[in-house]
Amino acid sequence: MPRKVWVTTVSTANADGPTVEANLAKAQALLERAGAMQPDIICLPEVFATRGVAYEHARSVAETVPGPITDAVALFARRSHTYIICPLLERRGDTVYNSAVLLDRQGRIVGIYEKMHPVPGADGQVLEMGLAPGREPKVFDTDFGRVGILICFDINWLEEWAALTRMGAEIVFWPSAYEGALPLQSRALDHHYYVVSSTTMLHSRIIDVTGRVLAETGTYNDIAEAQIDLEKRVLSTDWNLEKVPAVRAKYGRDVTLHVLLDEDMMTIESQRAGLTVDAIVREFGLEYWNDYIARCTRAQAGQRSQ
Repeated sequence: MPRKVWVTTVSTANADGPTVEANLAKAQALLERAGAMQPDIICLPEVFATRGVAYEHARSVAETVPGPITDAVALFARRSHTYIICPLLERRGDTVYNSAVLLDRQGRIVGIYEKMHPVPGADGQVLEMGLAPGREPKVFDTDFGRVGILICFDINWLEEWAALTRMGAEIVFWPSAYEGALPLQSRALDHHYYVVSSTTMLHSRIIDVTGRVLAETGTYNDIAEAQIDLEKRVLSTDWNLEKVPAVRAKYGRDVTLHVLLDEDMMTIESQRAGLTVDAIVREFGLEYWNDYIARCTRAQAGQRSQ
């Protein structure tokens, strides 16, 4: 059965500062326009409220959670009945994190992810003007599926992306101060989950499970949105491609099969309520990509042991 989700992201295109109040007002204006499509979730950029604000130590501009920034964003979440990812510099006692707060449709805090890999300064020791690194990747349950969050420089630690796969993430949100581009697309392709970036640069993107860009912001649009299906799955063409005609003959438009011959893979989606992708896969003896790779790995290991 399809699980259609409307996802929205924004970019601020370096139009940040000079104060927290100015940034928050700009973000609220973006949220108002983004809410027109009644999305299920909106992602804001990394520490959007303090970008372009002059400070010497992160502690001087960090806020508690809840606090003024999350309160303002939560108000919109309640009014628009949407989840929002609200990144900010978060103060907990004397410790400051680069955090992303997930707010639910009632504006309540679902959870907080702390950036695990802040960038070291010129001395190689002080992290992003005084930040503490987070300790672990996290996933959060919503009413439409399971989401993960990583932030900016986290893109370079492949083990964190793999951990989100093991934890069942279906969409990974990536608030950032830069665009990510091809490495970000490769993370989606490698793990077959959707990846959504929200940046302070020109381009924020919604990336398909095959690594293709579905929607992006740019010179003329600072909001991008797409409807995605969390039941979409990836198959290998090996041993599956020959079964495509039979699937199409029986289900026609009720099943979408997209063959990517250059990548030797294909995707499958159900368009009929009550018809699950798992049921189609069982009926026609299809094999998911990860199951196929696992089967190949076992066969190869067996031969090596002889």
